[in-house]
Amino acid sequence: MSKELSYYRQYLKKYLVDTDDPRKDVDDFVDSRTELAEREYEERRRDGLTVDQAQERAIAVLMDGVD
Repeated sequence: MSKELSYYRQYLKKYLVDTDDPRKDVDDFVDSRTELAEREYEERRRDGLTVDQAQERAIAVLMDGVD
């Protein structure tokens, strides 16, 4: 998936910009968090969770330690 089209990347970038977090410009940080969230979503869907449940888990992984 294109970086620009990643929901998780956009979600995290918006949060970092809105909170003026200096990590907003650190691509390695944003990329690694995005990858973790995308992997979590895919794994939870394979485990049988609903879309909403998997999304909730992915956002939790994405934001863990960020806020």
